[in-house]
Amino acid sequence: MAHPSNHPRRLLHGLTGAWRRVEGRAGGALRSATGLDLSDVVFLETVAMTDLSPGEIAEALRIPAHGVSRKLAALEGSGLLRRTIDPADHRRRVLALTPHGRSQLASVQATLEATLGPLFGELGAERSAALLDALTRLAAGVDPD
Repeated sequence: MAHPSNHPRRLLHGLTGAWRRVEGRAGGALRSATGLDLSDVVFLETVAMTDLSPGEIAEALRIPAHGVSRKLAALEGSGLLRRTIDPADHRRRVLALTPHGRSQLASVQATLEATLGPLFGELGAERSAALLDALTRLAAGVDPD
C-alpha cells in the first residue's frame, strides 16, 4: 500500500519534535538527579539490556566507533560501567554496568517516570500503547505485514 507523500516528512518532524519535548521535560531533571544526559541513558540502557560489544553498539546506534569509544570511556571513568576482555574471544570487549551504574539507571528510570509519565496520561492509554508499539516496531525494523 502506498503512503501519502508527506508521511516521511511528518515522521522526521514528529521524531525530532518528540525528542525535543522529551529533552525539555526530562533533560534538566536527569542532569540534576544523576549528572547524566539522554545520550548517556541510551548507552547505559543498551549495555544493561544487551550483550553487544562496543563495535556492535556503534552499528546498532549508527554512531561512529570513535564516538562510542569516547562515550564508553566517559561512562567508565564515571564508574558507571566496566569493559573487560571476553574470555572466549580476546579481541572482543564485554560491557557491564557497575553497581553504581545500576543504581544510577534506577534513578534515571524514576526520573523519567516522574517527568515523562504525565505525557502518557495526556495521550491516553490506547494512544500511548499504539505509539510505543509503533516506535518499537520502527526501531526494530519490523514491518507490520
